[in-house]
Amino acid sequence: MQPSTTTGVCLRSCGNPLLNDYEETVQRLYNAGYRVLDFAFVLHNYSNYILREDDWQQRIDRVANLAAKLGVTFSQSHLPYVTDTQFDADRNFEKPGYMEYFKECTRRAYISSGMLGVRYATAHPLSFQEYNYEEGVTLEKNHEFFDEFVELGIKHNVGTAFENMLPPLDRRFPDRYCTHYDQLIRLIDSYNDPMVAACWDTGHANIRGLDQVMALRKLGHRVKNLHINDNHNCNRDEHLQPFMGYIDWFKVIPALAEIGYDGDMTYETNQVGIKARDELQDAFMRLTYENGCYLVKIFEEAKKKLEVK
Repeated sequence: MQPSTTTGVCLRSCGNPLLNDYEETVQRLYNAGYRVLDFAFVLHNYSNYILREDDWQQRIDRVANLAAKLGVTFSQSHLPYVTDTQFDADRNFEKPGYMEYFKECTRRAYISSGMLGVRYATAHPLSFQEYNYEEGVTLEKNHEFFDEFVELGIKHNVGTAFENMLPPLDRRFPDRYCTHYDQLIRLIDSYNDPMVAACWDTGHANIRGLDQVMALRKLGHRVKNLHINDNHNCNRDEHLQPFMGYIDWFKVIPALAEIGYDGDMTYETNQVGIKARDELQDAFMRLTYENGCYLVKIFEEAKKKLEVK
């Protein structure tokens, strides 16, 4: 296990209306100490998004070549996602051709993940308010959207890790699909394939008020990706680094060791430094790396205790 973070943590910076250069982002995170990364394919509405133009494969190749030169690997990625987890809540989908664009970005993200050596790409399950969140229909509709992409991922040696979702914070919707681990388990198990797994977001679970130790025990071997972040269990998905919020990391991290988690300690602490200028952002990235090293240490110590038993 190694400390890891999403490239999204410094693809954006204060004063820059465009995304930062992807290769520069990988170099900066390497300089901060990271040797494993989560590639963020989520910023698809920016004009200089890496998958937007016809040369997307060449751009991915350049990132892959730089990473290989530096000794950086990509253990996971994050697919494009729908705002509020349902199409009718995202006004972009009212635009002619946007659904086709979104699906093409998703297709390219799976292929790119294979090019980068990603094990599992994280996906947001979809909710459907028009069906009154009826679970059977929602499960069916998720299959209708994701099945072709799950198959595409398998073709490119990339699994799909469905994420536990954030509960509604603005009260526009009464619920969201897979905020609870029971629904997440049913969605994953409906595929009956080891290439379909779970991404556990600690921040989402904390806001949902879940017992994360119990949740992780229930999910068990299904957990292949992590989004490690903290918050104050309030009406905001803060994406802080561990020990800045209310999550008890001395319980959550040993639970990961207990279930035999074999991935990396991947951070999604996007709010740490996103409003800073580049030079200060670099200092924040070094801090998150050191923080990640500490959680890896907790994990390894917990793992040794289990081996002694």
